[in-house]
Amino acid sequence: MGRPEAPIAKTGPARQTLALWLRSQRESASLSYGSLAAGTIYSPDTMRRAASGQRIPTLKVLQAFADACGSDLHVAEGLWKAARRELGGPHREFHVAYVIDFPGLYDAMSSLYRRAGSPSYSELDRRAGGNGRLPKSTLSRFFAKKSIPGKEFTLAFAEACGVRGEKLELWEIAWLRAAGRRESERRERISLQRRAKRLRRKRARTKFRFIARCIGCHWHEFVEVQDPDEEFWCSNCDSNKIPLVR
Repeated sequence: MGRPEAPIAKTGPARQTLALWLRSQRESASLSYGSLAAGTIYSPDTMRRAASGQRIPTLKVLQAFADACGSDLHVAEGLWKAARRELGGPHREFHVAYVIDFPGLYDAMSSLYRRAGSPSYSELDRRAGGNGRLPKSTLSRFFAKKSIPGKEFTLAFAEACGVRGEKLELWEIAWLRAAGRRESERRERISLQRRAKRLRRKRARTKFRFIARCIGCHWHEFVEVQDPDEEFWCSNCDSNKIPLVR
């Protein structure tokens, strides 16, 4: 007779639900952890830890566990994704339909990633078909907000997170909106810079003509200057540096 099963660890509700489901599937299949592991490449201890609730098993371990018990893999993956989302803590969901710029696209992609169970970078690349469609270095820069995702990267990312068919078109449209907004902002910024440059040139050419009073001897003289607020010294006071008469 096998040793008694330890109580499920007190963790989050989703992780406890996953552990309970795995245990119920094993009991329904009337399998010990040794018999369960015999049909997989994993050890009995790995299978036991998967159903302990202390940690979330990898997706491959979960799939092997469910397959050995004859369980529904879709149900297993759904519970696994919920547990992974819970592991990441509170998060504000952001739908792709509301994306208008690249910060919004980042939020939508982050929400999609969490809903997919936050798989590893290697797993994302594998789901995208491999061949470097989602390189680890590019994913790292994206999640660190150090790069702007290209259209191909965005679509490959969405596919890797389970988006298919018409829903994939929403992501392409969202990327186009974000790219259009960025281009519009770039053009507006260039326009403002050119306008500021023209104003500086115009001001440099502009001269003011008026009668100014020397602050040294109070002599009045007709002058032409570029800055009307500049202090005026007549030629005699300027050369002799006569102190200001108060």
